[in-house]
Amino acid sequence: MLEFVLVDHLRLALDAALLFAVGLFVSWPVVHYRLEAISRLPLAVFRLVLRLIGRSPGIPRMAGVIWGFNSVAIFVYMASGYHPLLPKLFGIWVGMNIGIIMGMARHAEDLLQAGAPAPGQWAPPPLLGTVCGALVLVLELPCFWFAIAMGIRMGQAVQSGEPYLAAVAPRAMAYLCVIVPVLAVSALCEAIAIRGSAGRGSHHDDTTSTTTED
Repeated sequence: MLEFVLVDHLRLALDAALLFAVGLFVSWPVVHYRLEAISRLPLAVFRLVLRLIGRSPGIPRMAGVIWGFNSVAIFVYMASGYHPLLPKLFGIWVGMNIGIIMGMARHAEDLLQAGAPAPGQWAPPPLLGTVCGALVLVLELPCFWFAIAMGIRMGQAVQSGEPYLAAVAPRAMAYLCVIVPVLAVSALCEAIAIRGSAGRGSHHDDTTSTTTED
């Protein structure tokens, strides 16, 4: 399974990474010019995820929501490979959506506020939060790129005459056995990183508030 995912699809995964980078680049004018027609959908999905997470959730719940959302969404991107063009478009589209969410600071602040620890909840130390944030990039993005790569290869096979179900079955099994567990680890790291950043922001706000009152 590992060889099938990581070796057989390596070149296409690199192509997917380039498509993702194109999407990030495309997001700049959307954010800069506030093109609401394009940004409305990704921001609506982002707000839905925030509602599922809730206010001051425990790390298991935060990680579970992130894991579930990423696992389902990325599988859909891969399974779109009835034609190789569709996963490629998703590669650009997801990069653009992430760029839009990252570029609109207010929505990033909403995520930190949602993940802020309630009194008595564990807050990770700064170093652990930083390490977990880096691990998210190392784990989650390659999962997306390799899933897109499997979708592209599947699209090539389907367009060459292989039945869609016969093409998707081995890739779905590889996705379940390889990518889904890695996404679980990434989701846990992301929850810890969010909690760490939110905790530091909350502590800073409390300090500022106390200083102002004094």
